[in-house]
Order: sequence, then structure tokens, then C-alpha cells
Amino acid sequence: MTIHAHMFWHGDPPRRLERLAMRSFLAQGYALTVWTYTPQPSLPPGATRADAAEILPQSALFTNRRGSIASFTDWFRYLVLSRHGGLWTDSDVIALRPASALPAHKFLVTQWEWFHRRLRPRGWKITLNNNVIFNPTPTKGDLVDLALALAERFPKDAIDWGELGPDLLTALSRLHPAHGYAIMPPGFANPIGYWRSPTALLRPNPPRLKPETAFLHAYGEMWRRAGISPDAPFPPGSLLATLAKAFGEPNP
Repeated sequence: MTIHAHMFWHGDPPRRLERLAMRSFLAQGYALTVWTYTPQPSLPPGATRADAAEILPQSALFTNRRGSIASFTDWFRYLVLSRHGGLWTDSDVIALRPASALPAHKFLVTQWEWFHRRLRPRGWKITLNNNVIFNPTPTKGDLVDLALALAERFPKDAIDWGELGPDLLTALSRLHPAHGYAIMPPGFANPIGYWRSPTALLRPNPPRLKPETAFLHAYGEMWRRAGISPDAPFPPGSLLATLAKAFGEPNP
């Protein structure tokens, strides 16, 4: 059975990091659809471009309180998965295992996060992340459907980072513990913590990934905060340089 993976891209042509992510899914046997509002002639061969306006009009696009479209893409993915099903992946996620090795049941992924704001207690906690969601058979009332209902109604001018994504899914999973999704451990899709990115991905002595790791989240937002371009060549000997070679992404 072919697993359909969905990704969103907006603006300039995909950069080296995003191209690597796309190539990895194609190489691992996924059927990849990249949703965009504009033509993207530089997509890797095999990727299918779909008009994002079929999901939401471009006029619906908004930025959150940090000036990012990340919250819009949270809303967008819930709509895609509710209508089409399949696997959602962010454009900074690299597929490390074949699609045929993916668990057959629907799942959500987790990450380690440091809580320190608002009413949350300080300290490390495991939370859901929506960078990868597998929802092969959309069902009314499932977590994705509930997240979509809230995302549609949330005032878009008041949204902060993560509120429509990890925060929302984590809260819904606690309110509805019989949701039926398998909850994968952090090492499955977020093996390298966001606070280590992109340094750990670019250093010449790369971290070792465990055999059970199916995806590698590169946390593109952390690149932006560090002032490092995702289009820059990956340093020789780094984890990303090794993956670029494996998946055929040019890396001079």
C-alpha cells in the first residue's frame, strides 16, 4: 500500500534542507504531495505539486505573534489530513526508514520540551508535536478533527507559537485519552532536541541515531534564530551531509 505524505511550502524555492527532506520521502517510497500557493519548478523529481488554495484560500494565510506562518500551517495540516488522510510531515523532517516500515496504525509523535512560561511548571516534559502525524483513515471526532474545529475558531490575531500545534494536540489528548492514536516516543521522530539544532546536525562528529528512529526533525525555526541559512552547504562529515549524499541532494 502506498503511503501518501503531505507537506506545505510557501514563498521562495525550497532550500537545501527542504529539498533534502523531500528527496528523503521520495527515496523511502512515499508518494509526496507538496502543497503551495505558487508554482515551484525546483521541486525534486517525483514530488507532486498541489494548489494550496484547494485547502484554504491564500487570503486566509496569517502570521502568529512571532511573525511566523507556522500557526497557519498547523491549521492547514488538520484540513489536509481530515480531507485526504495519510501522513503529514513538516518540510524540515527527513525520512530515515522506508514507508513500508511505518506502523500500520494512526499515530502522533512526541518531543522533549522545557516548560517555563505562563502557568506551566518549570522543567523537562514530554509533549506532542505535530511535525509528523499519521492519520490514514480520517474520522469525525478524532483528534485531528477536534484540532481542526478549534483551529478554525481560534482568533488568528492572538495566536502564539505552538498554540495551534503541540499545545493544542497535547491538551486534546489529555481531555480525550481514548483517542486511539499510538503515541510514539521522542526518539521516533524528534530524536535530537530542538535546543541542539542545528549545531548537532552540522558538526563533523555527528550524533548517533537509534535503529527505531523513523524521522529526523531538523527544527528549521532554530536555524532562523541561530542565523544559519538552510540553503548553505552541509559541512563535510556532518549528519546532514551524510544524509544528503544518501538521498541524492547536491551538497558542494
